[in-house]
Amino acid sequence: MLRRIVHGIDTFTEVTGRWLALLILPLLYVVMYEVIARKIFHAPTTWGFELTVYLYGAHFMLGMAYTLLHDRHVRIDVIVLQLPEKIQLWLRVITFVIIFIPFVGALTYASIVYAAHSWAINEHSWTAWKPPLYPYKTVMPVALVMLLIQGFANFIRDIYKLKGKKI
Repeated sequence: MLRRIVHGIDTFTEVTGRWLALLILPLLYVVMYEVIARKIFHAPTTWGFELTVYLYGAHFMLGMAYTLLHDRHVRIDVIVLQLPEKIQLWLRVITFVIIFIPFVGALTYASIVYAAHSWAINEHSWTAWKPPLYPYKTVMPVALVMLLIQGFANFIRDIYKLKGKKI
């Protein structure tokens, strides 16, 4: 049962990660448009820079779970890599419980409150363009929940590996 759940989480993260990677395309388009408008036509937009920030932020945040699935987050593990695999697994399990769950859990909770407040006050940007901020702020809890779920899948996989089983 757990194996199917972990596989389902991994599949969801893989599929959504590949689709969300395509957010780079509208980001590229907006940057190119803004550069051409600004440098060639001397007519910068009021929305270009702000939209690039939103698109890049969403791209970055929503990619966290996919990055965790493929073990590509930045870390310094020069010493840990010298240890036997079983000790590495134990360290991952321990740090998941002591660091990952409290940290990502607290961030998830805080981002839910943050986004809910933005929705409640119908928050808009303070710039001349004034786009609504609540959809963008909703990306944060969604991304953190995805990261938390993928973290649990990795944790279960590590527990199985500690028992000498494959998942």
